[in-house]
Amino acid sequence: MAQKPYPEIHFEGEEANAGLASPILDLIASGALVALSIAVIVASLVLPVPGDLRSAPGLLPFLVAASLLFMALALGASALSRHRSGIRTPVFAGRDIQADVRSLLLAVLVGVYIAGLEQLAFQVNFSVFDLNLRLSAFEPVTTIALASLIHISWRGPFWITTSVALGWTLTLSVVFQLVFRQPLPGTF
Repeated sequence: MAQKPYPEIHFEGEEANAGLASPILDLIASGALVALSIAVIVASLVLPVPGDLRSAPGLLPFLVAASLLFMALALGASALSRHRSGIRTPVFAGRDIQADVRSLLLAVLVGVYIAGLEQLAFQVNFSVFDLNLRLSAFEPVTTIALASLIHISWRGPFWITTSVALGWTLTLSVVFQLVFRQPLPGTF
């Protein structure tokens, strides 16, 4: 009995057939990354150095921002080269508008989540089985945000997404409070 040979599998990346973005979009992204990198480099240089250079708190942010700056400049150079060679890819060519709207919704959800933790700070201390626990804004805000995120990404029944979100939030809350002894966001 002869076995069929299986084709060889090669990993081509997450977006193997996506192609290049429009040179204009790459130039915009490059400009934004260059500005961000320069801001982080300047902020890291302003930080005080308590000891020698190796203990400087701004050393790691400086190195990360410097590497991001070089990558952004390379992206910009590549985009300029493609633009000069006559490649005129429309800005929205091949875009999945539905995926873009979901990405935008995710960004808005993260912003609302952070604002919710910041604005709704409270805490209530209580005991369960001789364990001192703290209920803070983290639990309800995280449960709502996580349930929304799961519901956006997976179109399952709302009671399941809410149950999963509540279970994970409470589990992480208890672990961080009792095992790691770390305060959660949304407390004061």
